[in-house]
Amino acid sequence: MVGTTTVDVLIIGAGPAGLALANWFRNSEIRVLLVDKKPGPTPRGQAEGLKSTTNEILDSFGIGQQIAAESWRLEEIAIWGPREDGRSGIVREQVIQDKVEELGTVRETMLQQSRVEHHMLQNLLFHSNISIRYSTCPVTVEIDASCSHQGNGYPVKTGLTREKQCDNNSNGSPTTNGVNGHNLVDEHIHAKYIVGCDGAHSWLRKQLGVVLEGDLTDSVFGVVDFVPKTNFPDIRRVCYVRSATGTILIVPRSNKEVRFYIPVGSGSNSALPDPKDWTLDRILAAARHIISPYTLEAGAVSWWSAYRVGQRVGSHFSRYHERAFLVGDAVHTHSPKAGQGMNTSIQDAYNLGWKLRLLLQWRLSTRSADGAAPAPEEALLRTYEGERRPVAQDLIAFDRGYLRLFAAPSAEFDSEMLRAMKFTTGLSIRYPKSCVVQLPRGVDDLGPSLLKADLVPGKRLQDFQVVYQADGIAVRIQKRMQATGAFRVIIFAGDIAGANQFARVQSLGKFLADRGSGLGRLTTPSEGDDSAAWKKVPVEVLVVHCADRASVELLAMHEVYRPWSSDQGYDYWRVFADAESVFEGHGRVYERLDLDRQKGCCAVIRPDGYVGAVVDVGDFQGLRGYFEGVGMLEVGGA
Repeated sequence: MVGTTTVDVLIIGAGPAGLALANWFRNSEIRVLLVDKKPGPTPRGQAEGLKSTTNEILDSFGIGQQIAAESWRLEEIAIWGPREDGRSGIVREQVIQDKVEELGTVRETMLQQSRVEHHMLQNLLFHSNISIRYSTCPVTVEIDASCSHQGNGYPVKTGLTREKQCDNNSNGSPTTNGVNGHNLVDEHIHAKYIVGCDGAHSWLRKQLGVVLEGDLTDSVFGVVDFVPKTNFPDIRRVCYVRSATGTILIVPRSNKEVRFYIPVGSGSNSALPDPKDWTLDRILAAARHIISPYTLEAGAVSWWSAYRVGQRVGSHFSRYHERAFLVGDAVHTHSPKAGQGMNTSIQDAYNLGWKLRLLLQWRLSTRSADGAAPAPEEALLRTYEGERRPVAQDLIAFDRGYLRLFAAPSAEFDSEMLRAMKFTTGLSIRYPKSCVVQLPRGVDDLGPSLLKADLVPGKRLQDFQVVYQADGIAVRIQKRMQATGAFRVIIFAGDIAGANQFARVQSLGKFLADRGSGLGRLTTPSEGDDSAAWKKVPVEVLVVHCADRASVELLAMHEVYRPWSSDQGYDYWRVFADAESVFEGHGRVYERLDLDRQKGCCAVIRPDGYVGAVVDVGDFQGLRGYFEGVGMLEVGGA
């Protein structure tokens, strides 16, 4: 007899995207099942390269230190091109720093996908609400789109098969009502939501009728991880080596290894090259041809592959009234040259995960008076596609033009390369206006997004260094904001040594703690006052001031800024100073974010680290209005 299991979220695919999504549900009662047709975790190779935003995400999951300990930092980029004297061979054109000043931290590190997956998987093992099954894949799916998000129904019904049958006999073809698919079912899963993180050949994408729009290019790349034996002088730098036959990307790795991305073939009008035709020897021969006259031999080879590049984006990222979602490679594909594949996949999952967690933990309450607007749950979940699909489209456009930088040297190379480096960090991303990105009252458009670290709704809160008011110890703000599902209200309090500004911040504290007309229902526990009760609070209040630390007494500030718990006393780790650290230097937060030191401001930071709203310190209703818009407080209610 076929059994039935009920879960809240069913995730198809336990790669970087699926594991990142599952990590959002740690320390919760949300029941999650991941299934993957592979027999186990990825053993080696595949994607590599972690951008700063992704490292911040891994920090928020509590595994940043483990990832950093194994990663290789990238700090210099060398550009090589053909000789200009007519002779054959290549010459170094310039070396630039792999650095973006606005970040204030390392832009990129290298760690292969298998190790990233390992640490995310280990992070899930002791959470009984999350289960992972390998050698398991879906063969049928039925979705009742009429089921309300407010209800307790399980409108997604999926049939799973296990072990030897798990070869996706349907080859991705719809099997929703197919006899063969149903005959293979070993178990039925009833879920509230289903998420496809199942890669470029996504089974779920085909079931949902989502089309990949764009091109499957005629370019085939070889990728090799190996210990090089070479006299090429920049083998331990990131290198773009340009010749008449293509551009190699060389990226140093740990354990004396490097990764080569090598163009190995392009098709004609009559035929496309088949990646299966390329062997390791042929790939390395293509690399030697480009890198000549320098020599290249392979020592130990840990992994290699050849594949054709697609540059495509899904027609939809969600379907069936936001009951089904697609994440990562399942809904966008592009070349490896900018190192964005694993990063974008993890960032997609990070965007979706907190929204699902919020809905499954918190019953949203706002309703439109005429019923014309969508329910708040559906409106919130629609922002996943509204936010992440434009990012994927921008990435494809960027990917198509990226290698033009290396086609020939130009006077604009330095500035264009820096712009490309900023793009890949996500500095250009600004999510559009929505229920979770609210612009100041009376403002409909903020103009074009700029490649700088500024405090703007829709952009990611750029990481910065501050010191704790209580003890002067330096901390980076993104490390402080763990992925618990909580929003943060960060009060950039300005110079609170002045009596007037201190009084304004104290008044705001009173509003934040008011359980009637203020935000107290969100910022203080509903029952009890121990540390466990405080962990359940959905909005955490933080303060960053720029006064002389010696002039500020922490315990003189409103209690919402240094709350008391009956088992652990005061929380000393919510108030920070933009001040000099004894050992780490000065973060200069107000200068970097262009903040007014006298007036300050108040920012709502979403659980994924993006700015939801920015209001004046005295704009209490603007602050409450944000959470009314999300649906966490009733409009005009108490």
